[in-house]
Amino acid sequence: VPVASLVGKTIGLYFSAGWCVPCTKFTPKLISVYQKIKQELAEKQDDEEGFEIVLVSNDRDQESFDSYYNTMPWLALPFGDPEIKNLARHFDVQGIPCLVIIGPNGKTITIHGRNLINLYQENAYPFTATKVEQLEKQLEEEAKDLPNLVQHEGHHHGLNLVSDGNGGGPFICCVCDEQGSNWAYQCLQCGYEVHPKCVTAIHG
Repeated sequence: VPVASLVGKTIGLYFSAGWCVPCTKFTPKLISVYQKIKQELAEKQDDEEGFEIVLVSNDRDQESFDSYYNTMPWLALPFGDPEIKNLARHFDVQGIPCLVIIGPNGKTITIHGRNLINLYQENAYPFTATKVEQLEKQLEEEAKDLPNLVQHEGHHHGLNLVSDGNGGGPFICCVCDEQGSNWAYQCLQCGYEVHPKCVTAIHG
């Protein structure tokens, strides 16, 4: 990793591996978000801003690492670099995929970058508490227009709109298999839960 290219940028340390199914599902989404963020920054032509991702691989051999990394447009620590274990220990990485966001000042912004990407896509950038608060308020406003009950074609029971303070909380979406929080549609009978954006409503 050319360190000089990372100075003063927002960095995402992407702990991932090609053998990990959730990783291979999340990586294409992250690539799309990464490219959109880079494009937006390029259009702003702001030399003081920058975003980069560095793969911190947990692959089991060089061939697997090469195959997985070849799908990615960002930087990577070399396979087997001893710094990989140090970083995983430092950030207390309990599972992968994990996206740790480090600010331009070198301080950790969040270890929950994956969740923020799932919830807000490219809008999550620069991942700061201020930005997340702004996005949460936006979600609250949007939720006012959501129906309290929907019939979703992927489930046989009606789904109720819930939030953190009203029977909801962190969950794994039964449609996209990604984590969610804040607002969700939940089956009160069997616990089935989906992101509002993942609902395919049955009309009529």
